[in-house]
Amino acid sequence: MSAEIFITKYKAQLQALLPSSEVEYELSTENPIKFTDSENVRLSFAAIADTHFSKKEYLAHNVENCFKDIFNSGEKFDALLMAGDIAELGKKGEYKRFFQVFDTYKDKLKLFITMGNHDVRLQYGRNQKIIMNKVNEYLNIDTNRKSYYSYDVNGYTIIVIGTEKRVLEKAYISKEQIEFLRKELERATKDNKPAFVMCHQAFAFTHGLPEVWKTGDMGEQSDEVRKVMEQFKNVFFINGHLHGGVFEKTFEVLNEENGVYSLSVPGYRKPNNFGVTDLGVGYIGEVYDDKIIFKARNFVEGKNIESEFSEYIIPLKK
Repeated sequence: MSAEIFITKYKAQLQALLPSSEVEYELSTENPIKFTDSENVRLSFAAIADTHFSKKEYLAHNVENCFKDIFNSGEKFDALLMAGDIAELGKKGEYKRFFQVFDTYKDKLKLFITMGNHDVRLQYGRNQKIIMNKVNEYLNIDTNRKSYYSYDVNGYTIIVIGTEKRVLEKAYISKEQIEFLRKELERATKDNKPAFVMCHQAFAFTHGLPEVWKTGDMGEQSDEVRKVMEQFKNVFFINGHLHGGVFEKTFEVLNEENGVYSLSVPGYRKPNNFGVTDLGVGYIGEVYDDKIIFKARNFVEGKNIESEFSEYIIPLKK
């Protein structure tokens, strides 16, 4: 028996011997994504984080499952939010492979990317250029070599912020970037429309920090960035980095009066640490005139997450 025939015949048994994060997952089409109200959804997106891409081909397969799951559904998705740590080591080849996978879908889906600590801690300047050049290409904008930008989809604003320096775990957010955030939120929320802000790192003392991750917060500017966000109504913050899973601290209220919230997206590449620990998990965002709905989804296998913390329905403030 040739090696090729042996591998084909015993693929399932061989994969069972590997760690769960190092196998190609089969995508089911039996339970496709369903929106709560497809006719009245105004904006829809998927949010994932921490793909930690390397040249290992099972990773490309598993990440592409997310895109396939989205388009197998028949629902109209507008955007994909990638909350940082695209790459494991920040090597050129890791980004090349990720973008090769996404390029198949670039005409169907707007891709928003923020940079994670794995993306920048070994090589900031080169990797920032690689990532922002792709953002410029996909969204047809000019970020002017900055690590932050905003873009409107269906009349709703998505703001991406990110570190401006090589930092090991946290982020550096400049005064200029904080002022950019304030101005964009002022513009985006003037008609009480919700706005979305994405950064890789979470705010300090949210989502179980520092107990769940000693170095997992945004850093020195965390309180200042949060203070700016809390001045406005209906602002939704999305982060990655914590690998927390789907559990009681995945979603938090930052400011009840103004309706400011934070969603921590589980890690995609490896099993997570708390609650539902499945890898390949992200969230679906459905935006309606009067509410936002977040639903957890196992994109790598094509199934919904069964948990009391898998769905959040948030009425919008008037």
